[in-house]
Amino acid sequence: MTITLETERLILRPMTAADVEPLMAMMRDPETAKFLVPDGKPRSRGDEWRAAAAIIGHWQIRGFGFFSVFEKDSGEWVGRVGPWRPEGWPALECGWSIRSDRRGMGYAPEAAVATIAWTFDRFADLSRIISVIDAANAGSQAVARKVGERKSGEIFEIWGLRLDVWAADREAWLSRFG
Repeated sequence: MTITLETERLILRPMTAADVEPLMAMMRDPETAKFLVPDGKPRSRGDEWRAAAAIIGHWQIRGFGFFSVFEKDSGEWVGRVGPWRPEGWPALECGWSIRSDRRGMGYAPEAAVATIAWTFDRFADLSRIISVIDAANAGSQAVARKVGERKSGEIFEIWGLRLDVWAADREAWLSRFG
């Protein structure tokens, strides 16, 4: 089965091997690594390759995962957005990361709304969706607000980090975006 989501400006599909190179390039960007890598520094190419393999494998293990995000107009890969729940995660998360040269264009919230809708549709018993966000990551906090999430007061500790849990309850989210 092929899954494709479409928004006004974007096309999203599950990540594949074809997306590994642009994903690694994005994740090796210092501004991206700052909040998405445990020590805040770009990882080696080998470490990023293994991380990309985990992201693609997540689809095989869980049946869902990050979508690759493409601009409709240019066809360019611009980021990854979508549901994610690796082992040990506190709940099903919607995560996002857009290439630094495409940030500020509204792509992250546009893609996140599409993937959250897809996730709630797919999992009828899912009562909420979360995002785990570093307290210093103002950009992701702004995206979370735009997609209907609020800081829950919960903290998720991993890799020596204390990350804020942002959440959107299903019914409130669907009444706003559904």
